[in-house]
Amino acid sequence: MRLNELLDAYRCCTDIDLPAPERSVLLLELDELRRAEWLCTALRAGDLAPDFVLPDFPDTGLHLSDLLREGPIVLKFYRGRWCPFCTLELRAYQRLLPKIRALGAELIALSPQNEQETAFNRDRDKLRFPMLTDADNAIARRFGITYEVRDDLRALYEAAGVDLARTNAAPSWTVPLPAVYLIAPDRRIAYAYVDPDYLHRAEPETVLAELRRLQER
Repeated sequence: MRLNELLDAYRCCTDIDLPAPERSVLLLELDELRRAEWLCTALRAGDLAPDFVLPDFPDTGLHLSDLLREGPIVLKFYRGRWCPFCTLELRAYQRLLPKIRALGAELIALSPQNEQETAFNRDRDKLRFPMLTDADNAIARRFGITYEVRDDLRALYEAAGVDLARTNAAPSWTVPLPAVYLIAPDRRIAYAYVDPDYLHRAEPETVLAELRRLQER
């Protein structure tokens, strides 16, 4: 089953038990995200990726450009382990990790959640790629993909036991869109998937195909 087929199946199952008022809150946020003007400023294919310092990486002060000397980077932004769609997506990338590395690339996942949440996420799902904390979405902001969770949706999350002000590294309800960027060694973005509908994701197999195309140039 492809990733988005799995996500659609999960959403259909959960929608059955979701009361109409709560469902309307979720749909309203999605509608606002789709119409947001800031999406026009998000980095896209052909743009130059910012040369940020990789947080929590084994080598202190390591820049993206340093890591790119070893090959392309698949940079995955995700919201946090509290998001089941992100969890399913990261597991799908883990299954393709050997193929990504066989092509000379590395996969790096960034989220605003704190290190404890990330460690739990990594250990529970046996994820073997670097998962780094993007405190206060500092890197995601440079890619133009952050947004503030609506107050009514925040209340919905809190009622379900999700408190982003506590689980994120910074006490904020700002999250990134679950975007994915394939970055070439010269920092040029070879492929980008930025969709305001966080219920759908780029197919990992598509990202892998783009990586093969990049390596064949």
